[in-house]
Amino acid sequence: MKHARFARHFAIAGALALAVLTGGCFPREAGPELAHFETQAPALGQKAPNFALKDIDGNSVSLDQLIGTKPIVLQLGSHSCPVYRYRRFTMETLRKKYAGRVHFQMVYTIEAHPDGSKSPYAEGEWLTWWNRATNTRVSQPRSSLERISTAAMSRDTLGLKYSVAVDGMNDTVWKAYGSASSPGFVIDREGRIVLRQVWIDPVEIDKTLESLLTRS
Repeated sequence: MKHARFARHFAIAGALALAVLTGGCFPREAGPELAHFETQAPALGQKAPNFALKDIDGNSVSLDQLIGTKPIVLQLGSHSCPVYRYRRFTMETLRKKYAGRVHFQMVYTIEAHPDGSKSPYAEGEWLTWWNRATNTRVSQPRSSLERISTAAMSRDTLGLKYSVAVDGMNDTVWKAYGSASSPGFVIDREGRIVLRQVWIDPVEIDKTLESLLTRS
């Protein structure tokens, strides 16, 4: 019995490691549950919708105040989204590569796959295979304080090194940027959207940043 459990855990760990290294098992295009992203998210060339939030430590974060000095990588997500969790490795590589030249901003949103309650992308609970395999169980916060606490847990658990602002309970920023579970955007110095991704993809972000910084 012990050997069987060990073999199962080893197989899961191997699958997770392979996924992290290759990213091949993560989606890159919008499925039916994210069909709204195409029309709801800001279009390429459009001015990025402003937001004024507080970060985990209570500091004010305004997008308008960030625009102008350097390009911005904007990521939205929640701990219950596997793509958000496992793309952090390559996002951290990007943060180090562009340190001092690009601002990386995270906005923590509504939980994509909460434990014990309805997912915003399904008719009921949707834990995902990844969350079950890794025993990742996150409840949907019921107040701003609970969401801030969950965001702080996520930042510390994942070792995030960049600013994490927290969306309000009306989910204004999440809705303004397409209501996806782990989208990514690159915003130029003029505040325009130059890359938008329904699923954050560090490889394409890297190419876009290289092009932006080379032109400047």
